[in-house]
Amino acid sequence: MGKQLMTFVAVFAVSIAIVSGNPGTTIQDSEEARHLFHLADKNHDFLLNPDEMHSVFLDFDLNNDTHIYVDEFINDWLNDNLGTALEAVTLFHHLDVDNSGYISENPDMPFIMHFFDRDLDGHISQAEFVIQWVKIKNS
Repeated sequence: MGKQLMTFVAVFAVSIAIVSGNPGTTIQDSEEARHLFHLADKNHDFLLNPDEMHSVFLDFDLNNDTHIYVDEFINDWLNDNLGTALEAVTLFHHLDVDNSGYISENPDMPFIMHFFDRDLDGHISQAEFVIQWVKIKNS
């Protein structure tokens, strides 16, 4: 089975599971989330592993101080045309789990990995990423 077909099947299966558990719920797709997922998926296996997530962290840590402050995050977000400033601020505040004013490797990154890795298999599938991304954007 090709990777794209496997991805479709995974998205469909997760969507069915969520809708079955929540009758009347609809699952939103997000081209933006898929785009961000593909940017992070360096080895193109349709899964994000901890190393790829760490690489994303390093990409946003512009001054290499192991902390991503809101201004760094917004500037990089906008410079890379990843979305709007409002989306950047919303995402930043969701990712700064300890409300320290910055995203750090600990405690924020383990929480972020756990938040997106819904089946807790150590990898984030495209379906998991899209579903959780939509939840963040709608909150």
